[in-house]
Amino acid sequence: MAFHFTLEAVLRFRQSLEDRELLKLQSLLARRAALLNEQEQLRQAALNLQQETKLALQQQPTPAVEIHFATARLNALERRQQPLQGQLHQLETAITEQRSLFQQQRRNREALETLRDTQWRDYRLVQQRREQARLDEMHLLRRKQQLAVGLGISLGD
Repeated sequence: MAFHFTLEAVLRFRQSLEDRELLKLQSLLARRAALLNEQEQLRQAALNLQQETKLALQQQPTPAVEIHFATARLNALERRQQPLQGQLHQLETAITEQRSLFQQQRRNREALETLRDTQWRDYRLVQQRREQARLDEMHLLRRKQQLAVGLGISLGD
């Protein structure tokens, strides 16, 4: 008799739920990475603009309109940073929640796997005991047969 885990379908279902939650988590993490990258690009653009403006001011007299334009561009970069911060904050909350959901699904699956592994060990133990009993029986039958042959007794096969 082969081992059969009666909850195998439930285990596969739990695995699929865990996989689904993992995909959602990975999607959120990818979105966070993209937002962080965009934020870094904006920060770098602001630094570059500040350096260019500073260099231009040091090298030659700069018209006020150009200074005003550079300031407006810096302000625009800063205004673009603010919604990113809000999005990142919301995303961090969503990631925390999703991580919790994923971990719960993992625990559910692992509980079933532990049950399956326990049942498998019990099954193997019973099988080993049956095999040992069969071998013991065969050994006793051979000994009995050898003893009977030695004594000249017919066992009536």
